[in-house]
Amino acid sequence: MQDEDEGTAANGFRRLQSIADGDGSEIRRQFVLAGLLLMIFERFKEYVTNQVDGFFASYVEFKDGRLAYTRGEAFKALIRERGGGNPGQHANKVFRAALNWFHEFNAIDKSTLEEIERLYALRNEIGHELFEIIANDIKKPVTLTDVLMTLGVYVTIVRWWVKEIEATTDPDMTQEKYASANWDEVESVDTLFLRLILQKSLADDPEWEALRAGK
Repeated sequence: MQDEDEGTAANGFRRLQSIADGDGSEIRRQFVLAGLLLMIFERFKEYVTNQVDGFFASYVEFKDGRLAYTRGEAFKALIRERGGGNPGQHANKVFRAALNWFHEFNAIDKSTLEEIERLYALRNEIGHELFEIIANDIKKPVTLTDVLMTLGVYVTIVRWWVKEIEATTDPDMTQEKYASANWDEVESVDTLFLRLILQKSLADDPEWEALRAGK
């Protein structure tokens, strides 16, 4: 048994050994953080794609309880021109093109665009290599920072969209209302609910509590 344990550690699985010897709290935390990141990222991805798809849509209909878009030629061209990534990056051209559209209008900066690429890669690792993330010393574990960054970018884009697109095309929006609105507190129903899920899921997490307390 001792030889087996030493072999496991030598092959880069000291983290796995610590899990086996521990009380399970860290592995539970990794599952919670991984689940939160996956959930938030998928909602974020859908929002980004749908907003740009709807903006350029050639036809919009209400189907099965949801808005359905016929993709416009301008967005198709954007996907062809800006959807490609570098070797090793994700292959979701539609999402990347939509993000580049937001970047071009200064909703997000270049460093945030690059951070989303990293988070997408992490999202894919969670989907396909979660055991390695949890057990293998070589893999970086999922962090609370990863989760909060994903939600933070989502909220940033929601706020930009409401301020720059929805408010500016609202016939009832006056200059006075626009100037007095607190755009830094804008949320969508989705981001509010995601915040609630995050708070409930991390209620006993020391790092989360320290952040909330400003420590």
